[in-house]
Amino acid sequence: MVPPKAGHSKKRIWSIRLFRLRRICLRQKLYPIGFAKGGTLQVYSSMKKNTLLTTILLIFLLLGWPFLSYVVMQNAKDQIPQGLTSPATQLYLPTMIVEWLIFLWIFLVLKRGEEDLKSIGWKSLSWKNLLIGLLFLGFANIVLVGLGSLFHISVTKEIKYLLPKTFLDKLLWILMSLTAAICEETGFRGYVLTKLNSFLSNWWLTVLVSSLFFGLGHLYQGWGGTILTGIYGLLFSLLFIWRKSLIPGVLAHFLQDAIAMFYI
Repeated sequence: MVPPKAGHSKKRIWSIRLFRLRRICLRQKLYPIGFAKGGTLQVYSSMKKNTLLTTILLIFLLLGWPFLSYVVMQNAKDQIPQGLTSPATQLYLPTMIVEWLIFLWIFLVLKRGEEDLKSIGWKSLSWKNLLIGLLFLGFANIVLVGLGSLFHISVTKEIKYLLPKTFLDKLLWILMSLTAAICEETGFRGYVLTKLNSFLSNWWLTVLVSSLFFGLGHLYQGWGGTILTGIYGLLFSLLFIWRKSLIPGVLAHFLQDAIAMFYI
């Protein structure tokens, strides 16, 4: 580090040093906050606090969100087929509310660490990425259909009760599909992959862990559906690492969920 020039006041020298420390930390993706006052001790304290917030959010995304999803889906599975409630009030609306709240949580934690959504992949909106998203959707479905046929795995019975029946239900289904695409890709691909890899320092291990827990969040589809969803999550993870953007995955995820009501 180049020392401050001679002639600067002591206060000016510390200001220059803290500015350079901030720049180094940002370059290394440590993202400390609160440089203006308190010197290096406050910098370290801020970094430690943000690491704690990141860890708590990671644990929730990997464990809490899949568990919450399983509970909600199992409850819906017990009531919707019996006509006790509609899928819109029992499932679609609550799912959208919860997922947007999680998205807001991710945004606030990023902001606390002086990051934005671009740092976890919300960038590179281009025709190329949109086309890659469409091609990926076709490729992934060929893989999953092939694996399903090879191992005799079908999830149609497990999720058919979730599908919309009325016109209003279909509109809400499309909105829920868009919500799931944006929020789940932001959480499981953007945030989890980026932040978990900063702890594990191994992309392959990071992808496997993320895909495992993403699959477990779909246990309501049975073990066959859970395995296929985990493989699907793995493919989405590789797509994200390759493109360094969430755009292709969000498009593919949205279309996959939205058109499900027409062929299941």
